[in-house]
Amino acid sequence: MDVISVQQLPQAQPQAQPGPVDLDAFLKAAAENQEALIDKYLADGGDPNAHDKLHRRALHWACLKGHRQLVNKLLEAGAAVDARDLLDRTPVFWACRGGHLDILKQLLNHGAQVNARDKIWSTPLHVAVRTGHCECLEHLIACGAHIDAQDKEGDTALHEAVRHGHYRAMKVLLLYGAQLGVRNQASATPVQLARDWQRAIREALQAYQGHPRSRC
Repeated sequence: MDVISVQQLPQAQPQAQPGPVDLDAFLKAAAENQEALIDKYLADGGDPNAHDKLHRRALHWACLKGHRQLVNKLLEAGAAVDARDLLDRTPVFWACRGGHLDILKQLLNHGAQVNARDKIWSTPLHVAVRTGHCECLEHLIACGAHIDAQDKEGDTALHEAVRHGHYRAMKVLLLYGAQLGVRNQASATPVQLARDWQRAIREALQAYQGHPRSRC
């Protein structure tokens, strides 16, 4: 029986230590959930609130991509829960855009503003409706979101639900008391938007009725 000495065993190679992590690498690591790079950046004294020229921070990217553990790590390191990008959108907006209910709950539990406004006065509620993420929508309402908040165009979340054809979001909003009679800057209510949408579809179908290209 051959005896293999310790000297003959393959020696474990020491893990290569990453060099300094710059801002671009830090933000990319947040989007791609590369925790080792995040840890290195923070251990070297990097600012968790550092941002690019569009004011996008690591916390924004982690929220959009759904990296829950990384979100927690950044918050514990001092990342601002209501940090704003160049469009004044906080991480709550980004979590709603990505449809990540668990991260939305994390942020709100850390004191994030549920009724934050961006540069066009949209709220996270508007974003949840536009992207069709009804679980986020319902949680925002449960946490005190203003259901009839209007953006710069005067649109409420219900206007947006009608405009984007998100039937389930419409049902949720109506269930929680969204008003049908709110008028936007064009003086249109959600009901009028629905009628205009139906009329436009009907006219488009009628215009192509009998057209040779519309036949199978």
